[in-house]
Amino acid sequence: MAIPNVNIVLRAYDQFCPLIIGAIESPGVAINVNFNTPLSNEFPEDIHAAEVSFNRYVMARANGDHRLVGIPAFVLRGFRHRNYIVRRDSPLESLAELKGKRVGSNSWSDTGTMWARAALREAGVEVTDVQWVIGHLDEKIKMKPKTSFDVEPPKGSHFLNNDETLMGGLRAGTVDAVTTAFMPPSVYEVNGEFRRLVRDFRTAETEYHRRTGIYPGFHVMAFQRSFAENNPEAVLAVYDALRASWENWWLKVKNFGEASPWAIAEAETMIREFPEDTPPFGLHQPAHRKMLETMCHEQYAQGIVSAPADPTKLFSDFEAIAKTAGR
Repeated sequence: MAIPNVNIVLRAYDQFCPLIIGAIESPGVAINVNFNTPLSNEFPEDIHAAEVSFNRYVMARANGDHRLVGIPAFVLRGFRHRNYIVRRDSPLESLAELKGKRVGSNSWSDTGTMWARAALREAGVEVTDVQWVIGHLDEKIKMKPKTSFDVEPPKGSHFLNNDETLMGGLRAGTVDAVTTAFMPPSVYEVNGEFRRLVRDFRTAETEYHRRTGIYPGFHVMAFQRSFAENNPEAVLAVYDALRASWENWWLKVKNFGEASPWAIAEAETMIREFPEDTPPFGLHQPAHRKMLETMCHEQYAQGIVSAPADPTKLFSDFEAIAKTAGR
């Protein structure tokens, strides 16, 4: 019997390089990793699984769209207090100060942007308290083409013309702050033109985590439904391989944590402060369940779904596959 091929799209994150370079065994299937294809929740039939936007996946479930079968592999996570930027000479210093301000966004439906708004709401600033400005980030980073998984920004948002950019507005003073996934190069320059709104973002994010218990998930892996239903063993094999890759990387981090001066201290922070989030797989950990509950609540509170998804059913298909296999 031929071994089935499983074609997946996954960015080359450090923790999944062991899988990408072939250091992880996957008995019964041949996993082919494409790490160059742009990410999307819509992928062709020859791609069986892909790293997808978690926000878009959950919105789809809330709207009754079950075309994807997600697995609880939280392949990308992070905090978003750090992702608000302002001019270096801006008087703004905190998320709470953005009430009544003009805030730019170049992708309303991205998971990171949703969590950025969640951080804003947790700081006492509702989505409706801000004048949102929507447009291209700069001349190089354009807005993503809209897909069937996307949602419109709120009524009253100001849309820039195609020849305008959010960074240009920030520079000119017509935009007060911008939230985006990737920082412009000048943020990393000493005395650069732009800076992070929250200068000590590590302290702000640490306190947020201690208050809420949430380590936000950005991307998960999801399968084409037809493939998952016809090849349930392959779904479990990919999940196992991702986890094995993470474990391989985690061991190396602890044994050879010298990529930066204090890399091992970061590993110890994960062990000490994020015990229920490590590793980033599964649904039994209370922290993961809390994150799912909060995500569903935030989508509804932010007005991007008309009714919240059921957090206990986001991965029900995967759970059924695992149960059938005796797990």
